[in-house]
Amino acid sequence: MKSILFSIVVLFSVKVFAQTPIDELQKNNISYLELQESEGFEFRSQIITEFDSNNASQNVNIKLSKDFIYIVVALGDSNIPKISLDIKPANNAKMESMMPDESLTGQSFLVTPSKSGRFKISINAIGLEASRSGFISFMILRK
Repeated sequence: MKSILFSIVVLFSVKVFAQTPIDELQKNNISYLELQESEGFEFRSQIITEFDSNNASQNVNIKLSKDFIYIVVALGDSNIPKISLDIKPANNAKMESMMPDESLTGQSFLVTPSKSGRFKISINAIGLEASRSGFISFMILRK
């Protein structure tokens, strides 16, 4: 009886303390934010959204000022194979791709707007299996 009870407690503990894909995503977010903050960027906003094969895109409209330089980044959990960001109007900003850590799933751009205004950013989860879903963290930093 004691061994059955011990087994149940062990299985419960493993379940409670197991790393999930969203836990890994949060660790990656913190590491990425700390790196960018060490470069003088400050965190402005974050959205974490679940994506699946039926809902593999999300659009965000955000106002960017010509007085700042921005990092626009989307990082995915281990269930997200690939992420694509599409920023429009692209001709109103200088954009430079930047993803410092190859082990992260995501895409990041350094964005310098030529004029202030609204930008439409499409976040696309690419290659999701029909039976799986995953989380993407979309963040904006500026300096």
